[in-house]
Amino acid sequence: MYGKLEIYNPTGSHKDRESEEIIRYARRNRIRDLAIASTGNAAISLAAYSHIHSLKCHVYLPSRIAAERLVQIQAYHPTIKFAATYEQAIAQCEEDAEKKRLINCNPGARHEKIKGDCEIGKEIATKIRPDYVVCPTNNGTLLAGVWMGLRRAGVNARMVAAVTRKTELAAAIAGFHRIEEPALSKTLKESGGEVLEVSDSEIMEAARLLISDGLVVEGAAAAGLASLKHLQVTRTTKVCCVVTGSGLKFPDSLKHLLVKR
Repeated sequence: MYGKLEIYNPTGSHKDRESEEIIRYARRNRIRDLAIASTGNAAISLAAYSHIHSLKCHVYLPSRIAAERLVQIQAYHPTIKFAATYEQAIAQCEEDAEKKRLINCNPGARHEKIKGDCEIGKEIATKIRPDYVVCPTNNGTLLAGVWMGLRRAGVNARMVAAVTRKTELAAAIAGFHRIEEPALSKTLKESGGEVLEVSDSEIMEAARLLISDGLVVEGAAAAGLASLKHLQVTRTTKVCCVVTGSGLKFPDSLKHLLVKR
C-alpha cells in the first residue's frame, strides 16, 4: 500500500497540477480572464495561480459553500458569483465564458487539466509499478490524467474511482458528476478499472487511519483509502492511493470528520 501525497502542493491539493497547466496556456496565448465553477479546491487553486500571474479569475460557487472554503478563495481577489447548486454554477460559468470570452476551466473543457494530472501518474511510475491506482473521483479529471501519465511511462495499472454520491464529509467528490466524459469512461475501460462507492463512516475511519501515519487530510482525500475494503486484492497486490487534499485547509470540516458518531 502506497500513498501519492498531493497534499504538499502550494495550495494543499492536486488541483495545483491542473492550474499550473491552465496558466501556462493562458500566458502563452495572451489570455487574461479565466472562469471556473467549484466547490472549493479548484477555485482556491486557480484563483491563487491567477493572482500570482496577474490574471483575472472568475469563480462560480454554490451558495451553500462552507465559509472556510469561501474565505480562502476570497484571499486571492477573484470575481465571485453564486448559484443555487454546483450544477447551476457550472451552467452559469459556461454561459458567461462563451458570452464574455473567458477561458472555461471546468472539467471536460480544458485538456490542460488532464495534462496537469498526468504528471502525478508519471511520478507514481518513477517510484513503483502498482497493480492498482485509486483516485478520489467526482468529475473524473484526476483519474483520466493519472492514467495518461502511467501509460506514457509504460505502466498499465488498473484504475479505481473512489466515489460517494451522498456525503457530509467529502464535499469535493460529492455526487459523482462524471463531467470529464468521455475520458472517464475510456480510462476505466482501457485500464480494466472499476468504480467503488464509499460511505461517510468509511471515510471517517480512513481519515483517522491516515492521521495515525501523521497525514491530516480532508474527507475526499481519504476516500481512496476507504475504498480498499471493497477492492478484491491479495497480499502481493501493489496499490497506490492518490491522497488529494490537505485537511489543514479546512479545520471546521476536519473537526466534523474526526468526531465520533
